[in-house]
Amino acid sequence: MALHPLSWIGPVALPRLTLLLNHVISNEPVAMAKLQPHAGRTIDIRWASDFTPKLPRFLNPSQDGGPLLPPAMRFMITRAGLLELSEAHDAPSADGLTLTVHLSNPLSVIRQAFKGERPEVQIEGNASLAEAASWLMKHLRWDIQDDVARLVGNTPAEMLRHLSNAVRQALTRWRPGDSTQSSAHR
Repeated sequence: MALHPLSWIGPVALPRLTLLLNHVISNEPVAMAKLQPHAGRTIDIRWASDFTPKLPRFLNPSQDGGPLLPPAMRFMITRAGLLELSEAHDAPSADGLTLTVHLSNPLSVIRQAFKGERPEVQIEGNASLAEAASWLMKHLRWDIQDDVARLVGNTPAEMLRHLSNAVRQALTRWRPGDSTQSSAHR
């Protein structure tokens, strides 16, 4: 079986994603405290979609032309209340949790992200861990401005925040193929 040309992205990106998640969790002591009682349990993240991109045959990894989805992920909760990336398995763990993220059209998902909305997530498994995961999804946010301010200072970070908000608002209003918006701004 031939390897997909983009198959290298998962093994490179997942450890960095784990570091980012742990950075965000460690900046919120309540989040760590909610995860600590679940040390040793796993959280599986799976993806579901009915959107099938029209790609050339050599870029489509599935033989049937099905949806192009990110790889499944499994995180083990550490005693410190952080996440450790572990090998994803087909079968969910008995005392763990499975989050199935339903992805629609990629443009819709991006637009939702810019609005601060999250995609539909189905949660199955341990009830107390499900409550903690639900709390994390609702309340945990990455304070990008604070991280940028640590690197370049408060004033440049504030300027970047204003610029990113303007870009986010423009992208939220943008509709591909909508000629009424482009003619209204002339």
